[in-house]
Amino acid sequence: MRMLTVCVWVGLLLCVGAEALGQDVKVMMLSDLHFDPLHDPAKAERLAAAPVEQWDEILKERDSAGQAEGFAALQTKCNARGVDPDYTLMTASLNAAKTQAAGAVFVTVTGDLLVHAIDCRYDELLKDKSGYAAFAEKTAVFVMRSVEAAFPGVPVYIAGGNNDSACGDYRLDSPDKYLEATSREEMAGLRNVAEAKRAVADYDKEGDFSVMVPGLKKTRLLVLDDIYMAANYADCGGQENQAGADGVLAWLERELSAVKASGEQAWVIGHIPPGVNVYATLVKGGDVCAGAKVKLLLSSDELAETLVKYADVVRLALFAHTHFDEVRLLGGKVPMKLVSSVSPVNGNRPTFTVAAVNAKTATLQDYTVFEASNMTGVGTTWSKEYGFRETYGKKDFSGASVAQLVGQLQGDPVGLRSASRSYETYFAPGVLPVLGLVWPKYACALTNTTEETYKSCACGTK
Repeated sequence: MRMLTVCVWVGLLLCVGAEALGQDVKVMMLSDLHFDPLHDPAKAERLAAAPVEQWDEILKERDSAGQAEGFAALQTKCNARGVDPDYTLMTASLNAAKTQAAGAVFVTVTGDLLVHAIDCRYDELLKDKSGYAAFAEKTAVFVMRSVEAAFPGVPVYIAGGNNDSACGDYRLDSPDKYLEATSREEMAGLRNVAEAKRAVADYDKEGDFSVMVPGLKKTRLLVLDDIYMAANYADCGGQENQAGADGVLAWLERELSAVKASGEQAWVIGHIPPGVNVYATLVKGGDVCAGAKVKLLLSSDELAETLVKYADVVRLALFAHTHFDEVRLLGGKVPMKLVSSVSPVNGNRPTFTVAAVNAKTATLQDYTVFEASNMTGVGTTWSKEYGFRETYGKKDFSGASVAQLVGQLQGDPVGLRSASRSYETYFAPGVLPVLGLVWPKYACALTNTTEETYKSCACGTK
C-alpha cells in the first residue's frame, strides 16, 4: 500500500515509463557519412589486405608523407566535386554526436555510408577489380561498427543509400551479395530485437527490415532500401530492372497494412526521397515553364502514394540524399524530414540532428541541428545551428504543423519573410544562402512529387 501511495503522490514517474505518459524521448539522426578509407592513398594496400577488425589501427596512424599530393591526384582522377569524411572527420563527428545524444533511445542513419566514387578510387590505387566488392563491403561494415561503437547499447537503424553498393552508384541486384555481406552487422545494430530472424530474411533480399522500436509506444520502424526505385537505377549488369522496386513496394504495402491492422503506428526511413530533384531541375536543368523536363528523384510516384495511403499510421517519413536540411509534405498529410549530411562534399559544414519524439504518439516534436566549426574534424567544435520549434513557431513536426509551415513558405513569392529566410539560412550549413534565387520554384517542390503537379505550381498552370 505504501508503494502505491508513493507512486500516486510522487507523480507516477517511478511506476510507468515514458511511453505510457507520452513524454518526449531523444533520437539521434545521422545521414550521408560517405566515409573515405582511401584519404591516405599509401594505406590502400594494407587496408585491402587486412580484416576489417584491423582497420581502426591502420586508419588512426599518421598520414604518409605524400598524402596530400596522392589524395589530390586521386580527386582529379575520379572527378570529385568535393571532399568526403576521412577517419578524423568521421570519428570527430560520431564523438560529438555521442555527446549530444546522451539518453537517446535509438539512432537512425538515412543512408550513404560509402565515399563517392569508391570504385574509381579503389581501381586507381589497387588495380585489382577482383578485390573491389570485398573492399566496399568491408568499408560499409567498418562504418556500421563505428556508429554502433559510438552509441553502445543503443539500437542503430541504417537504411541503404545509392552509394551503398559493391557494383557502383545506383547499382544493386535483388538479392545482392553486398546485402548478404552487411546483413550481420546491420542486425547487430538492432540490439537483440525479437524480430531479428525475419528482419535478416527481408534485408538479405532487398535491404528492407521492420522492427518495433524501443521508447515509443506500439511503433514500428520500416527501413527500406529505395535505390531500386531511383530514377537512374540499374542492376549490377547495367540493365533496367523493375523487380527490386516491385519487391520493396510490395514489402512496404504489406508492412504498413499490418501496422494498421494491429493498431500500431510507424516511421518509414529510407535514403532517396520521393519528389523533384531540385538541383537537376532548377540548377542544371532549363526553364520548366518553357518546356524543360522536371527531373524526379524516383522512377515513379508509387512510394509517395503508398505513404499517403497509410497517412493515418505513418507518423514520420525520414529521408536524406540531398545533403541539405529540408522539409517536405506528402499528400498534404505525411510529414517528411530530410536529414542534412555529415559529409561536407558540397561545401557545407558537417551536421547531425537530435530529435525529441513523443513516446506515446511517435510524433516528432522538435529537432535541433548541430553544426561543425570546420570540415576537417581537426580541432572541431560543434554548436547548435537551430531548433525547429523555436525557429518556426510550430508545436511539433506533425502533418498539420508541417502543412502550416509549407503554406507559409509557398505563400511567400520572393522568400523574404521570416520563415523563408530561416529556411534559406539553414538549408546548407556554412554555405551562403542561394535558395532565394530560385525560391518560388523551390517552394513548389515541398509538396509536389510529380512532374504534372510540380509544373502546375511552379508555372501557375492548371
